[in-house]
Amino acid sequence: MIYVQDYDEVLKKTAGEFFMSTLHYVGDLQSWSRQKGVDLSEPSHPMRLFTEGKNLMLLVQSEIQESKLDEVIRALSVRWSLKDNASDPATSLNSVKKRLTYCLLKECAKTVKGVAGDDLLEDEWAVKEMEKLGFFHE
Repeated sequence: MIYVQDYDEVLKKTAGEFFMSTLHYVGDLQSWSRQKGVDLSEPSHPMRLFTEGKNLMLLVQSEIQESKLDEVIRALSVRWSLKDNASDPATSLNSVKKRLTYCLLKECAKTVKGVAGDDLLEDEWAVKEMEKLGFFHE
């Protein structure tokens, strides 16, 4: 089991880079979405961006099964193979911190004009942002 709040500092710092002031932790993202009537486009994804008033917030499932996080990363590998069989950025996501950061940036990508709505473009954007932020130089 991954306790996401153990990574709160890095998630808040990364979220701040993209003008998200609030991370809101919930026990079960799917239950929260049902209560609020919010559609989860990727039900296995442990994070979801939403707006509350004029604020952009990131909703984060507080506990994640490692297998669920693995599913998200496997999906990245599959999508990436459609673009490039020689490289796979998922192999660089070799820590929980990097995997959670990818999930956060994947959600951010859904707000980027010209990227949002295309899973592969969202993946590319998230990976490039991780490179810019130095996550692959650790």
